[in-house]
Amino acid sequence: MRRDDYALFSPGRIGELALVNRLVRSATWDPSILRQRKMRDDVLDLYRGLAAGGAGLLITGDFSVIPEGALEPGTQASAAPSYEQVRIAGFERLAEAVHLAKSGCKIVAQISGDYWGVAPSVVPSPFGPELPRPLELHEIVSIVERFAVAIAGVKADGFDGAELHAAHGGLLSRFLSSWANRRNDEYGGSVGNRCRIIREIVAGARHKVGAYPILIKLNCTDYLKGGIDQHSFPELAREIEDCGVDAIEVSGGMWECLVRTEAELGFRPVPAPESHTRIQKPERQSYFLPYLDGLALRIPVILTGGNRDVELLEGIVRGGAAQFMGMCRPFIAEPDLPRRWLEGRGNTGTACISCNSCLYDMWTHVERGEPWVATCLVKHDKGRVRDAQEWLSSWVSRNANE
Repeated sequence: MRRDDYALFSPGRIGELALVNRLVRSATWDPSILRQRKMRDDVLDLYRGLAAGGAGLLITGDFSVIPEGALEPGTQASAAPSYEQVRIAGFERLAEAVHLAKSGCKIVAQISGDYWGVAPSVVPSPFGPELPRPLELHEIVSIVERFAVAIAGVKADGFDGAELHAAHGGLLSRFLSSWANRRNDEYGGSVGNRCRIIREIVAGARHKVGAYPILIKLNCTDYLKGGIDQHSFPELAREIEDCGVDAIEVSGGMWECLVRTEAELGFRPVPAPESHTRIQKPERQSYFLPYLDGLALRIPVILTGGNRDVELLEGIVRGGAAQFMGMCRPFIAEPDLPRRWLEGRGNTGTACISCNSCLYDMWTHVERGEPWVATCLVKHDKGRVRDAQEWLSSWVSRNANE
């Protein structure tokens, strides 16, 4: 039976962005975007299929707005950062492909500021060979301007909005985290100071793009002692709301938490920490939902992480805890999942079994320098699933410092 009367399939709005339903394909890593800096036809085909599959919003994989060499010691910050320094060649084709699907689907470009070897503070990582260099104030000013320029750039490329990637241990995430940010200047200490870089990015972007939708992806928990947690997240989220963003996407996890045990974490420590495995049972799904308790915001919340059952998601939306539901891995297994759910075909769950074998497939191709488009091994290459599970289970021991 069709689910036309479900709140999940009702129109929604993020700022000035009108969406046909509440289902969001959250950012899924695109090597063509992050590594190769160019658009490929197979990636365009993937997004065309996703747009036709019934999602209300697609969020791209992230790309860094800081060009190679920009933060090398002794390098002077550019007085006028250029979007062309970081732009994905042919990026406008991606926005055009989604819009030409004429399904009503919208697309948002996710941008990050990742740059190897620098951080807000000197905090060792079990997965880093060297201590990061703390950013100087003039470098932070330059980073803020680069983000503002990039937001204007993706608008010019035809995207319906931009999302700041401030989760999972990236550069912006580390500014927000009380575990990773130990500065004693205006960018550290209080929650307001830790959010200053976001406030300045949004303010700088608003001068360039006006009311153009700007979203942000945040950790509700770092899974690290002294970091963001269920008690501190509401204050952080309210501060971020006051920075002027149009929506908050809730996720969680720092890579450093993976050296903790499964008993300590409550989930198996495999890459990535935001993508839990062994969540077939409904009570293990939508695992960041408890972090929304007491989160009274004026802007929409996108809840991402372990969303697997349409009836459970409908209950969350109707209950008001979140206005939109984000998914990544289910869209790899079923690009047309929203349309199937709407039409009432099949079961209430998804073909994705949350095994994370797709991560193994991705990294295998990247390490070989081969192109990769999001692929479910369970559906397309079951023979490699056992190798994938071995790779996942031994990843921490192979990559963590002794």
